[in-house]
Amino acid sequence: MVTIIRIPGVLWRIGVTWTLIRILIGVFGISYPSILNLLSMLPLFVFLDVNFWLGMCQIFGSWFAKIKYGSNLPSAENYDCKVDYILPFEGKWTTFNGGVDKALSHSWGILPQRYAYDFIIMNDEGKSFEGDNTRLDSYYCYGENIIAPADGTVVQVSGNHKDSRVTGTKVYCDTWDIRGNFIVIQHAEQEFSLSAHLIPGSITVRKGDQVKRGEVIAKCGNSGNTSEPHLHFQLQSGKSFFASAGLPISFVNISAEAKMNYSMADPRTPQKETLNARKNGSVYIGRGLEVENK
Repeated sequence: MVTIIRIPGVLWRIGVTWTLIRILIGVFGISYPSILNLLSMLPLFVFLDVNFWLGMCQIFGSWFAKIKYGSNLPSAENYDCKVDYILPFEGKWTTFNGGVDKALSHSWGILPQRYAYDFIIMNDEGKSFEGDNTRLDSYYCYGENIIAPADGTVVQVSGNHKDSRVTGTKVYCDTWDIRGNFIVIQHAEQEFSLSAHLIPGSITVRKGDQVKRGEVIAKCGNSGNTSEPHLHFQLQSGKSFFASAGLPISFVNISAEAKMNYSMADPRTPQKETLNARKNGSVYIGRGLEVENK
């Protein structure tokens, strides 16, 4: 992340240095290709929102994953989870984004997030809040416990980002990291989970901690790039949010059913039922299912 923040500063220095050189060589009447004048525009990039740079990192990270895996990118057809995972929360939640095929995918073209999920809590009228939708505590999932989906080691934690504004319609990111507050846990070799958009100050674990499946590790919030409180959850092949491949995650010991009145909140085609995974006894979930651990 430090590297990302340095990018605008590097461009600023290049642009300013070239501008000074251009003035100097102009004094002596030295000619140069006019296209180099574009370098003088580089300082303008320092004024771009930091999420522009994070977005660029997502694009380059996806390219890195494509180069690394080639035609063997992890998919539901060729990948089995190395450990058993439960859902990363307590109680009944609704899968609002995510699935194991392109039609249901959270972000198919962004490889680290190809198999990511967004979870919310929704009532039977298809609403995720009660009362004023500009208040974070109006949302059913805000402040609910987030748990470790499997045993593992905490390898990365970020917990000091403030919650973003919420209007019920528009996406905001009132911090420099689109993940907001997050936890990365390594569960097996090349198998890491990410839980993001957590409440500031709610994370109960630190880097290096050993966690057990079902252990409370934080509370659901609205930090980072988000339109309303929810949990962003994904499984990835490495610690890096940007340069890893997303992994299809199957869950064990869960119940799932089509969420009543889901179409009132989301016109997209939902998944009607769980799909059997390659690994015996585990299932894939998708958008539109209400799920919970048994």
